[in-house]
Amino acid sequence: MIEKCFYTDHLYIREYKKTDLDSFLHVIRQPEIYDTTYGIPKEYSKARGKRWLKTIKFNKHIGTAFEFAVFLKSENKYIGNVGLINISYTHNKADISYYIDRDYMNNGYATEAAKEMLKYGFEVLGYNKISGVCMSRNPASRRVMEKIGMIYEGTLRSDLLKDGVYCDIDRLSILRDEYSTNCKV
Repeated sequence: MIEKCFYTDHLYIREYKKTDLDSFLHVIRQPEIYDTTYGIPKEYSKARGKRWLKTIKFNKHIGTAFEFAVFLKSENKYIGNVGLINISYTHNKADISYYIDRDYMNNGYATEAAKEMLKYGFEVLGYNKISGVCMSRNPASRRVMEKIGMIYEGTLRSDLLKDGVYCDIDRLSILRDEYSTNCKV
């Protein structure tokens, strides 16, 4: 089987391997990742990490999600994740997801990786719509989505219960015709 890889100016994005487990756990366990993400649990054991790597392989096999490891080319270092998840073939759409190691945040890497996922989703997989969600209190994630051309659709009020607190969720999206006319990378 041929491994799916993407190269951008600063990043190398590829399918996960079993050997990525320790690097993945180092990043996913960072409090900043937990605090600002929608669906990552607070405690992340090594066993859970192994199950997650198997899950992303299974999701790829059945076509419900494609998640990739993000590496900084200059350091050959794992710095995060990017993917297309919640894929609906019935509605020809997917959601984008991403996170970046706290030591590499605010360098444009999430935006660079997300642009590559739009390209993959629209040009290769042929989706009509790619959406994204972030906690309203996470303006950095919202800026990433806006930079790649996504348009604000609305706020889901008290949509997520995290650590006993209800959080509002912002939803943004981009359509294929908007991407092809405004956002081609």
